[in-house]
Amino acid sequence: MADAANALAAAKSLLKEGSYEDALAKAEEATAGFQQAGNQKMQSEAMSAKIDIYLKLQRRPEARAAAQEAVALFKAVNDPQAEAKAQLLVSQVCMQTQRYQEAAAAGREALRLARVAGDQSQQADAWRALAVAAEQFDLDKAIPSWQEVAKLTKDSPGEAQAQLGLARAHMGRLSKKLGSCAVADKDDSIEALRAAKEAHAIYRSQNDAARGVLLFNGVHPDVVEASGDPSEIFSAVLSGTYSSSKNALPKPNLKPMKLEEAVPDSKQLDRNKFGWRNPIAGYCYTVVWQPTKDRGVGNNKPRGQYDMLMLRTGHKHHAVSTSVGLRANDASERNEHMMVFMTTQDHGLNYSSCMMNAQHTLGGVVTTNLRKLVFVQFGESFFDWTDTSARTVEMHSVTLGLLRSARIEAPFMTIGFVGGDLASWVQDPQPLIESIFDTVESDECEVIYKNGEGFAPSMVHKPLEDSMQSVKPGKSKAQYLR
Repeated sequence: MADAANALAAAKSLLKEGSYEDALAKAEEATAGFQQAGNQKMQSEAMSAKIDIYLKLQRRPEARAAAQEAVALFKAVNDPQAEAKAQLLVSQVCMQTQRYQEAAAAGREALRLARVAGDQSQQADAWRALAVAAEQFDLDKAIPSWQEVAKLTKDSPGEAQAQLGLARAHMGRLSKKLGSCAVADKDDSIEALRAAKEAHAIYRSQNDAARGVLLFNGVHPDVVEASGDPSEIFSAVLSGTYSSSKNALPKPNLKPMKLEEAVPDSKQLDRNKFGWRNPIAGYCYTVVWQPTKDRGVGNNKPRGQYDMLMLRTGHKHHAVSTSVGLRANDASERNEHMMVFMTTQDHGLNYSSCMMNAQHTLGGVVTTNLRKLVFVQFGESFFDWTDTSARTVEMHSVTLGLLRSARIEAPFMTIGFVGGDLASWVQDPQPLIESIFDTVESDECEVIYKNGEGFAPSMVHKPLEDSMQSVKPGKSKAQYLR
């Protein structure tokens, strides 16, 4: 007996070291020793070790034969509990050798024996083996099997694993149905989300099942990436947040309108109460540039480290000094990727090319999923629109329009803008170079310098003047033409 135990320990040690042939010899010696001593429990453990060695040696027929031998051993002594354990071993070996039908059959036999023995733990293991095997050839059987596992393992750590298996089975059936239908099945989607939510409630750790269901239902990957935990996703799906024409998820519960609210009555169409109205009244704003020192929105975060790529339009010599200043900055340490696009002061000679370069750069940055981009403008500052004196054609308004649209269409990007007139760049360029980093690290994402002082845009409510006048009797034509 002691020799057999030593042989079994040596077999397990040699198995870990990779000496499979020597481990097999020791496992066979241990099996024979325990058989001679009549210790069936240890004999089963020795046979389990021998099966593991056969699998490592890629000798799959021998592994299945050893498992069947263990079943016959316990069947001969009429021990249902031990025989059920051996059948589970057979199922495990068949799964590893890709004989899924045989694995399911062994799982069903193990379930029958576990019920005879009255062992709920073995019943749960048998249902689990049956579910894992059925996932490979019959998902309709895998789903109720995982549901039985969840019932038998309720209020135990195994319940979370069962719920994840149930979610995986529903997602498998969902994927299979998408092969013949463009819209994901609503019932499988809801049940997979429910199982993922239950698993999250037990484990309190993130799982990807809920996000996978959203992707199957045509939700954009950026929206999926920004979604919360499975519980929040499940609540949002039921409330109609992710409903669209691409899926069959529940739609929002809209309050039905009353007939008198939808169809106007005669009083609402009374022409005696008609009056002119301005539909955009209260929605008119103008942009003003305020000194940054008066706003108090500075960058309070520690300076990041960036690996910068420089692009420019126009002649290269206009952007050389700024490029050198950026490379010499402490933030240039080849860490996080950032692109700096410079528009030089000679843009008036190739205005359309500068505009298309900025637009194509934005498109390329969005496609490559680059997260940080800063536009730099040389030789320009904001101007007073009431000033009618002659000046060069300005470019920064077009650049600001493009990047503000890009922020809406690609919200995952952080886009900054730094501009300045010639006096600011020549007198002291250091604040402008530091602002290039500040615009992607703080809420002050657009800064323009004028005579060395920084300004940032602000929206100010400015009602439009009344453009309509009512004509009243008694006034001459000349009074309206003044």
